[in-house]
Amino acid sequence: MKGRTKKFSVIIPCYNVSAYIDRCMTSVIRQTVGMDDIEIICIDDASTDATWICLQQWEKQYSENVMLIQLESNRKQGTARNIGMCYASGEWIAFVDADDWLEPDYLEQLYGPAIKYECDIVSCEILQDVSDTLTCFDEVARTGEMKEQYIVMDTGKTRNLLFKDHLLDGGVPGKLIRKSFLIEFDISFFEDLVYEDVYWSALVRFYVRKIYIIGKRLYHYFYNHMSTVVAQNMDSHIDYITVQLRRWEDYKRRGLFKKYRDAVEYEALGSAVWFMWNYMWKYEEPPFCLFKLESEIIKQQVQEHRMHKYIADFEFTERVLLDLLYLSPDKQGFLQIIDGIKRLYTEQGKEKKKVPERKV
Repeated sequence: MKGRTKKFSVIIPCYNVSAYIDRCMTSVIRQTVGMDDIEIICIDDASTDATWICLQQWEKQYSENVMLIQLESNRKQGTARNIGMCYASGEWIAFVDADDWLEPDYLEQLYGPAIKYECDIVSCEILQDVSDTLTCFDEVARTGEMKEQYIVMDTGKTRNLLFKDHLLDGGVPGKLIRKSFLIEFDISFFEDLVYEDVYWSALVRFYVRKIYIIGKRLYHYFYNHMSTVVAQNMDSHIDYITVQLRRWEDYKRRGLFKKYRDAVEYEALGSAVWFMWNYMWKYEEPPFCLFKLESEIIKQQVQEHRMHKYIADFEFTERVLLDLLYLSPDKQGFLQIIDGIKRLYTEQGKEKKKVPERKV
């Protein structure tokens, strides 16, 4: 890739996505801001299918805009995104998953408030999409549920509310990020692990100064049933516990406890709940040893969960799951409670997952 420096760096980790990458790339090159302002950095994470061949065709067609990087061994999305950041020359970063796609005016919509309000991050809503083709939202689907708002993190109370109100949730997709912001606060991804975005998203919320939330759905989040973290009975789900431990140590190193203790503990409780939901549904029989490990971790991180300032914001079943972690029953009692919760949700026809699936 050669030519003048671009305004936007779109970073796309790619692993065995030959069936999807053309749709993703098409949605990027059709952005209304024009290709003169876009560089696309694709990191092939040692794919074993035809992904690299597909990417080479795009590089051949758009040599002024497309940079390809091929890794010799699979290092997971976190490594791929960090490498993409090293090569990014744009002032603004957009991370896109290779099986997802963008609305045609995605970058234009996010860039306007970013410049007007001098934001670190502009975020839109994402919507899970199961389409096999490149589709666009109609006006009804495009209208989001969140209030459009500009937020300045001028007090500790305001930052606590950023966690409490679940702003900037949804992981890495659906955001336009000022590159200098990520560099200034040393915000990167854990490498060689699944669930690397859990750590990254938390750091973003702790350090962001100016945010604009767009009340529109502009990002198509493809539900890929072949994804590692969607699969059943996979050892990779253990990575979530590793990320929790490493993230907690990094909070200590950065001195975040003194500044934002309520937010740090609230975020830890939320992570424990998220672990339990995924743990319940992604194992035919949830391993008791993992439950015990998670129980010990959360009890060390937050000693009195029922006394936490924001505990009332958790739903009833979420509080039950937290109680379960703190009570730490024997294996038989644990499995009976888990089966009861799953049966209740199945009978009521409720959604099994509380948050969008993370894809690797």
